[in-house]
Amino acid sequence: MENSCNYCCEALLNIGSQTNYGSIVIYKRGNKQNGWFATLSPKTGGNPEKDFTVQLMPIPHIQHISEISDDSELAKNYGLAFSKIASAMNKIMKEEGRDEENEERVVRIGTYGKSKHPTEHFHIKLFPWTGAIGQPYTVDSSFGSKEIFKDEQSKEYTKMEPVKKKMIEEKRLNSLSNKLITLLKD
Repeated sequence: MENSCNYCCEALLNIGSQTNYGSIVIYKRGNKQNGWFATLSPKTGGNPEKDFTVQLMPIPHIQHISEISDDSELAKNYGLAFSKIASAMNKIMKEEGRDEENEERVVRIGTYGKSKHPTEHFHIKLFPWTGAIGQPYTVDSSFGSKEIFKDEQSKEYTKMEPVKKKMIEEKRLNSLSNKLITLLKD
């Protein structure tokens, strides 16, 4: 653990505690060598009345997803934490009718793992895959079917909607955190 790392400091908080950023700790699994914790973000890149983002982080200061394989308990706890969080999100989204918003009647959850800097703490975001935040990205096979445009220098590009984070109303944030904490109890 690193004292200067926000996530390392957040890993010490109890479930239900609020971070300096305003996130709420909703889940913990394992210990400081092999554990994971999750927070509910006070902001979303989607619709703040319907969407939410959960961030999953290792308790130890892991900098890249490849380091998870160095410890079998860390890897096991990652798989269990990730699947429990996805399941809890799925239940809430179905309860809110999110499966009725598309013809396949499925709940779509997007993920994004991030480790952009050599000293950054690895983290994964899980969120409803809708609206601007549900656009295809370069890793999606559907990205190749986006319309291609050319600028004045004949450089090709695609158009994407901007994704802007918005605050979730406090009442909804508290309701979501309580539901998630309840669903995620071991």
